[in-house]
Amino acid sequence: MLSELRRSIDAIDEELIRLIGERVRLAAEVGRVKRGLGLPIVDDYREREVIAKWIEGLGKFGVDLESAIGIAQSIIGASTKVQLTNKLDIRVAIVGSGRVGRTMAKALGRVTNVILQGHSEELVLGDVIMLATRPTSDSLGIITKYSSRFRGSVVMDLFSVKTPIFRLIENESLRSGFHYISAHPLFGELGNPIGETVVLIPSRTSGDRLDMVRELFTSAGFNVVVLGSPEEHDRLMAYIQVAHHVLLLTLYRAMRRAGIDLNTPLATHSLRYTLKALERVLEQPEVSNELFRLNPYSKSVAGELGDLLKEVVRELDGDNAIGGVGP
Repeated sequence: MLSELRRSIDAIDEELIRLIGERVRLAAEVGRVKRGLGLPIVDDYREREVIAKWIEGLGKFGVDLESAIGIAQSIIGASTKVQLTNKLDIRVAIVGSGRVGRTMAKALGRVTNVILQGHSEELVLGDVIMLATRPTSDSLGIITKYSSRFRGSVVMDLFSVKTPIFRLIENESLRSGFHYISAHPLFGELGNPIGETVVLIPSRTSGDRLDMVRELFTSAGFNVVVLGSPEEHDRLMAYIQVAHHVLLLTLYRAMRRAGIDLNTPLATHSLRYTLKALERVLEQPEVSNELFRLNPYSKSVAGELGDLLKEVVRELDGDNAIGGVGP
């Protein structure tokens, strides 16, 4: 009986492989049509629609929610990757072989020619030079050292904080004749960053190169958001990044003080997701420290959080629902 059941499963597996292969083939055709229409590779609405269909369909056969989502996302991921076949004639040199540099090199390498190099190596130039380094004087040193050789190229920093350094690089681009576009990948090291977001901030020397850089990222499957200034970026990131880290670290401090381990079996389903995010923050404490120190809006947002915490507590203790949270 066991052998018969396994033979039946093998037959189904063969049919599944054939059908998934056919789906991937059609997805490649979809990618060709999207490129012809100038549409982005990733369509969030369509992905949510497909995942919901898989959840509903598999749920009828007793498949749990997490497994259904995992199956759907795996198939969508494979289908999306084959759409990234439009090779661009752009040479990209990435300086910095850390987490962000490695992830960016792997993602962009699917659609163009990429060289990944350490920050201490002799620089190999490209049409686009990305600094996947930290916002330090050493990074500025790389720009001043090679600025005369950058003429005509696009120079990009991938820093998570912009205000302290943006104007310095912009002024150097005006003096040396290269095009400067600041970028911020809103992710760290990921095996598959397709669908993640990259923020672009043009400078006075970006010119028409902004369209080229936007195409580079969208062709690789990234969502692109263009902001108007480094100040706008840092103000938003003070809420999106700094406040998030502050709240996670505050929760960590409270749990430690209460003697609660992060691996506690008492964690609720939603708390487990929060603790996973906290673990990632704790893996790189220097990142939280850097974000807070360098972002000029950090302290005011942190102070605002303190006031809002008291406000939320008062509302929770009262009869009225919390604004924006209650029914």
